[in-house]
Amino acid sequence: MKTNTSNWRWYFLFAALEAGAALLILFLVPHEGSSFSLARLAMFGILIVFFILWIYFFARPPKFLDFLIRPSFALISALLALTLGWLLFFLRFLDPERYLPYYQRLSPLLFYLLVLALQSSVFVLILRYGFHRDNLPQFKSIYKSSLMAFCVLLFALCFIATTHLGFTKDPAYWGEPGVPLLGWQVVVAILMGATVLTLGLRFAFDRDDRSAVRTDVIFAVLIWLVAVWIWLSVPMNVMQNSFYAPITPPSYQPFPNSDASYYDYHAQSVLLGMGYLGDIPTRPLYILLLALLHILFGQNYALILAGQSCVLALFPVTLYFLGKKIHSRAAGVLIAFFAIFRELTTLWVSSSTRVSDTRTLLTDLPTALMITLACLFVMRWLEDKSVQRALIAGGVFGVMLLLRTQSMMILPFALLLGLLVFWPRWRDAGRMIALFILGVAVAVTPWLIHNYLEIGKFTFDDPRQLAVISSQYALTGNLDTSQFDIQSQNLAGNLIAFTLKNPAVVSQFIVNHFLATEIGGVLALPLIEPFKSLRAPIDIYWFGWDGHLDWYNLLLVILYLAIVAIGLGSAWRRLRWLGLAPLIFSLGYALANGIGRFSGWRYDLPADWVCYFYFGIGIVEIFSAIALLFGASTRRLFTKIELKQSNAKLNLQFALPVLVGFILIGSLPWIAEHAVPPHNLMLPESALIEQASQVPAAQKVNLTQDQLSRFVAANTNPNAEVLQGRLLYPRFFWRGQGIAQAHPSPAYEFRDYSRLGFLLMMTNQVTPFVFPSKIVPSNFPDTGDAIVLGCKQFDYIEARVIIFPAQNLIFQNDSPFATCANYGE
Repeated sequence: MKTNTSNWRWYFLFAALEAGAALLILFLVPHEGSSFSLARLAMFGILIVFFILWIYFFARPPKFLDFLIRPSFALISALLALTLGWLLFFLRFLDPERYLPYYQRLSPLLFYLLVLALQSSVFVLILRYGFHRDNLPQFKSIYKSSLMAFCVLLFALCFIATTHLGFTKDPAYWGEPGVPLLGWQVVVAILMGATVLTLGLRFAFDRDDRSAVRTDVIFAVLIWLVAVWIWLSVPMNVMQNSFYAPITPPSYQPFPNSDASYYDYHAQSVLLGMGYLGDIPTRPLYILLLALLHILFGQNYALILAGQSCVLALFPVTLYFLGKKIHSRAAGVLIAFFAIFRELTTLWVSSSTRVSDTRTLLTDLPTALMITLACLFVMRWLEDKSVQRALIAGGVFGVMLLLRTQSMMILPFALLLGLLVFWPRWRDAGRMIALFILGVAVAVTPWLIHNYLEIGKFTFDDPRQLAVISSQYALTGNLDTSQFDIQSQNLAGNLIAFTLKNPAVVSQFIVNHFLATEIGGVLALPLIEPFKSLRAPIDIYWFGWDGHLDWYNLLLVILYLAIVAIGLGSAWRRLRWLGLAPLIFSLGYALANGIGRFSGWRYDLPADWVCYFYFGIGIVEIFSAIALLFGASTRRLFTKIELKQSNAKLNLQFALPVLVGFILIGSLPWIAEHAVPPHNLMLPESALIEQASQVPAAQKVNLTQDQLSRFVAANTNPNAEVLQGRLLYPRFFWRGQGIAQAHPSPAYEFRDYSRLGFLLMMTNQVTPFVFPSKIVPSNFPDTGDAIVLGCKQFDYIEARVIIFPAQNLIFQNDSPFATCANYGE
């Protein structure tokens, strides 16, 4: 290929000017002494040689340069630029104390070589393929849609800045934004997306349906493997706070705490044949997942958490399929890596701030997984418009409700989406939506029937959860559930009455928390904040965010909104309302947060991925536009979706097994409650005493049946207790230590003496215990059936003797048989 000599003249002119600028910058770098070092002089020499060489080539362009005008040279130049960029990054941020002097001295030369490599790559591409500005009109419709979306987002930004809604703290409850991505992680994810886009331009992944499916399977497996590898590479000792609490002796196990322990001991109670401890549990589907993990890994919580990480690694996989369906594989990969890296950062900071992640036994990330999965199936239904997919989508949506009831607020948004996609074929829309609702109903009805038989009401959750919501609809005393009478009061009636009496208050906090959830999504992308090094602790700037942005961060947020708008415009251009399905699902969940009067950190997780989702699509759309300018054929990059006409034919041979399958899934929490025979019936007190006296003593004092009988005698020791159950979560604390939490279990509160705290799970209840001990009990089991003798206190039982009959172990304090009334006097 022959080129015009003037093209090369421009190239060499710019190269010479850039070399001159690098010389000036190098000269201005501070130096010690009155003369330059040999290394500085050598770099001066290199840049001067470059400057003279480019000036010479500008005056007399060399011949036979056309052999460089080929894609391989452009690729080599791009890879060289990438290598130089990472070299500069690592010199600056890997170990500043060691490498910062090298960075300061080498950066002018390295930056020059970086710019030269990028310039060479772009120059070769322009000469090879030309610069096709005439291709830009192909994006005209996307630009218009993106401009409209950007105007809406800017209006929302101005509304928030004017009213302060979305960052005005609510006295009832207010949480900080969730953990954001780091800047370098965004760059790596974008590079991964650019790599897939480049491969898509060069190779045909979708030669036929079989090759397309094979390619998607390969990408999905690779994304899952990378997510599992990266997440499990973070050591367990980072989990020192939050819903883990400190990992303490005697077991040094990452036992769950607070809400996490609630889900876990319900799972263990199911496996012991105790059902759900006498109440209706929240999140029954998640409890079943934990029960399955306990079946697989026993009481090894490190393996249980690794197993949960493997399950939750499907979240970036579902984001990949969503991104691929709406836009392209490159967008799907980029978005998936956003999710992977954000979770990595969350794990890194889990000891420093409040988080919900793959290593906490909470439902926030599982809910995000189920919402994206439900969104994907709803999109498949509305794309195909078949009866079978309507039933499947409804069933998946119903299963999602068994994981977190707040997701119910997404249902009206999903139905509205169906109406908009079917418009103007209202009759077809009515039939299909009815079948979708049927799928939802068959999945949730078994659990609703179970709960009705338990308490006489159709409800998804423990009625105590209703008390929490009711307490939020009050001017004072929020989160005080004692004011709600489960038996006589109606939640809907309470909410409506308060709303009619205080409409301004209710509308204000709903909008405030709704916008806070969406703002949290924007802040999942990084701001310009101090970053010391890769090895330094991460600056948790978002924890104290007060709603204000410096001018440069405001400009950055506006840039983010512009790219998100491009993603929205691209999705709208290709799929219309169907392309906005993730946004619609996110808005539904954000509204649920607003109605519940909660937002921030873990409450936002099921919905705040939508911002980086459309941001990723916008980035790939920009890359595809650049590729189009260089004459590339970008059509095969994008997923081809043909919206079909409605197919109302009902295939009973397919529909009946689907319905039965979702009925079975919805019945699993009910089945599990009765599937396991009782592990061990509670023995009468006399039998417990006899069993305890037969266990050989592990320490100095031998227990006799007479001693035990006198200790628990009601007339001499009325506060004594002898209890049997499954001992859980033993944690030892030295004097003055405990779990730092707003409402810790009495077993783990700060106290002025050393002790072992644990829970004892019995039929229909879990009781906290405190076992005073001056030393860490040796060989204390992680868990097991135990008999505990102790004294009743205000909100816990002080253990005197702990007996493990199966292990022939007894642990006792210094005065095990002192009467409860005289103990400590």
